[in-house]
Amino acid sequence: MSYNGIPNFNDPLAKIQERIHPQSGARVIDVLYGAQNPDGTPKSPVLGDGHGHFSAIEIDGMYQMIMWRHPDSEGGQQEYGQYGEHGEIEASRTRHPLSDLEFEIKEKKRLLYEARTAMKQKYYDTASVDKILEQFTTIFDMNTPVEQDLKRQYEELAERNNRSKKYFQDQEQNAEQKRRLISQAQELQSSEDWKETSARMKDLMDQWKKIGNAGLENDSLWAEFQDARQLFYDRQNKYFDELHKQQEERKTQKQGIISEARAAADHATDWGRTHEQLEQMLSRWKAVGSCGKDEDDRLWAEFQNIRNDFYDRRKEARQKRESEFLSRRQAKSALVSEAQAYAKGSDYSAQASDKMRDLSKEWKEIGFCGKDYDDQLWTEFRAAQDAYWQGKKAAAEDKHREWVAKTREAIERRRNRIRNIQQNIANLTERLNNTRNPDKQNQISEWISENEEQIRELEDEIYRMESEIS
Repeated sequence: MSYNGIPNFNDPLAKIQERIHPQSGARVIDVLYGAQNPDGTPKSPVLGDGHGHFSAIEIDGMYQMIMWRHPDSEGGQQEYGQYGEHGEIEASRTRHPLSDLEFEIKEKKRLLYEARTAMKQKYYDTASVDKILEQFTTIFDMNTPVEQDLKRQYEELAERNNRSKKYFQDQEQNAEQKRRLISQAQELQSSEDWKETSARMKDLMDQWKKIGNAGLENDSLWAEFQDARQLFYDRQNKYFDELHKQQEERKTQKQGIISEARAAADHATDWGRTHEQLEQMLSRWKAVGSCGKDEDDRLWAEFQNIRNDFYDRRKEARQKRESEFLSRRQAKSALVSEAQAYAKGSDYSAQASDKMRDLSKEWKEIGFCGKDYDDQLWTEFRAAQDAYWQGKKAAAEDKHREWVAKTREAIERRRNRIRNIQQNIANLTERLNNTRNPDKQNQISEWISENEEQIRELEDEIYRMESEIS
């Protein structure tokens, strides 16, 4: 029972005493009233004179009764709550509201201590803490100062536990992402596409760095990831060590060919025979293989200088005939370079495609440029043309597949929209069946018609899209 104020039971001699309940921090009011002299006249109450005793605890400006014993003059019965001797509250729970309050505060403190203890572990079970804190909320709360502070502690722990839960969930998600990267690295560790795989391994490492901590598994996942990467890099290093040895051998072979070419071409006047020799040397050169881009370029330039010197001198001897062939060769070489540039550039615009067609026309208009060069240039030109048109075809196919995929996604979105509208029509139909208001019925019918019209429009769009795909 609650009171707005402190009752004195119409006893002007009543004593009102105040004290602070130490366990809850709340103010307790004791009213001693109804004491009488032997002749029945009222008097100021003292211990043991049969006075009445009323106790209440103040909660938010209201006074909650916790004990009421009537004075002897009214029969002395215990109306509510119990006290022991000398006004002491008995400790047994449920015998007095303060005892219950003290027990409940003690339970709350115990649960908060248990939750804090569990949360001190670096990786603790957040679900078990949830259960402990859930027990806290089931305990009756009188909103005393101590209980308010305990509630604040509870809210702080609950917030901390929620943050920990999110933190642990993030770590598990991070672990799952890292496991996927490990799987990808393991798939790549046997690859022999060194350049592409190195780039992909670097990309995997960049992704790994962006992923946060994975908790207990973090170190073991890192070790597994590094093992997969290192296996590839060990194989790559071994490959390039062997390749370097091969390139040194190839470099020696090419230097030998250069010496032979210089000996054969310097001061040569037998154009046909020397030409055959240089061509044989060129075939041997190509068969040797690469010795590294920088060395290849340097040696090739030296070899080409020898050959070019020879052909320049031969050209002077055959000036009349060869001047025209040379001009044609240069023109076709330019077309080859231009075609190769377009093939490498991956520009499949209409303008670029028209230019590639124009190159073929220009090629035919140039005419024959000598048997020794015409077939070779044509092969290179044809290869560049084929590469370009094959690339354009592949690009068009990729673009078409992308368009089909996006169109199917658009169709599915419209189907989902139709399902939503159909559900809305069903809801409107149910409302229509349940209303007797003619105006409302007309309005709902219009809504249904508008929804059905939307479905027809969406179905028309789906039909058009599917027709375009097929």
